[in-house]
Amino acid sequence: MSEEEKQPQGNKSTTEEHHAPDHKEVLDDARSRALSEALQSSFKVVRVLMVALGIAFLCSGITKVDSGHQALQLRFGKFKSPILESGLHFAWPYPIDEIVQIPVNQNRSITSDVGWRTTDEEDPQDSYSFAPDYDGYTLTGDGNTVHIQAEMNFSLKESDQTIQAYEFKFNNVTNFLKSALDNAVYHASASRSALDAYTRQSALQNDIRERIVKVVNQVHNLPIQVNSLALDVTVPIGVKPAYDAFLKSQQESQQKVSTARATAISIIANAEGQARVIESGGKTTADRLLSSVEAESKSFSDQKPFYESNPELFQQRLVSETMQSVLTNAVDIFYLSGRQPRIWLNRTPAKVKLKETQAP
Repeated sequence: MSEEEKQPQGNKSTTEEHHAPDHKEVLDDARSRALSEALQSSFKVVRVLMVALGIAFLCSGITKVDSGHQALQLRFGKFKSPILESGLHFAWPYPIDEIVQIPVNQNRSITSDVGWRTTDEEDPQDSYSFAPDYDGYTLTGDGNTVHIQAEMNFSLKESDQTIQAYEFKFNNVTNFLKSALDNAVYHASASRSALDAYTRQSALQNDIRERIVKVVNQVHNLPIQVNSLALDVTVPIGVKPAYDAFLKSQQESQQKVSTARATAISIIANAEGQARVIESGGKTTADRLLSSVEAESKSFSDQKPFYESNPELFQQRLVSETMQSVLTNAVDIFYLSGRQPRIWLNRTPAKVKLKETQAP
């Protein structure tokens, strides 16, 4: 092949070499633009997602405190006042802030059965001797034993001090209140006899309530409201028949005493009524006699001047008036006038009627 023929072929390869880099640059530019557009789209999506996540993060801090509840706001575990009332509140999401709701108006119940149940049974069991690690019982002031089970229903008082004390002051507030109730049961039982604890449960209940208020409210500054306190008190099974017999005789004695008192009250009431009747009759008679005496006294006082002026005439008039009143209803009158006896008859004597069997 000649050099002329070789020369066009060389020019052609040179031209191809010049066009190849240009094509690569175009491809690189297209790829760069596509990548840039993809990154821009991704950044837009990421920005939208970040904004949405930010809004969701802020909205998650809106907390609703339920009705009848109060809440504590903790910021990094430290209480931040004030106490939150029921309603909507904003707080930074966890772990910055934490909202702890406490049901203030909710009634809670705690049961003390340390003086009641045994280790294996729910109810007291018959035993000649009690083992402290097995039997549940309490000692009384007279050295006897009784079984006491107490159930306390309580609620929290609505105050900032109560909420903070309930949440922060005790590791386990339920165990503390149960321990306080157990202590109150033992203390009240030891301050009275077994018979008094068995028969006067209302007084025992009041002592337990007072002890709870003293230990919980005053000593430990946890203001709670004791709504109710129910007791179940019994004596050991072995001596229960003797207690029941004594209580029965005591009840019969009280019933007889009550009947006697009612009878005595009735008798006294009747006697007082009769005394009032007699007293009233005496006052009436006295008033009538007094009126009669006053009338006679007035009459004598009125007649005194006539007597003093002419005593004989007054005497004759008085005798005449007296005889008139005396002889008004008399049938037969026999009257003696003067020294010579005379008989005055006021009517013709009635003829005697003969009976049919008698002769005339």
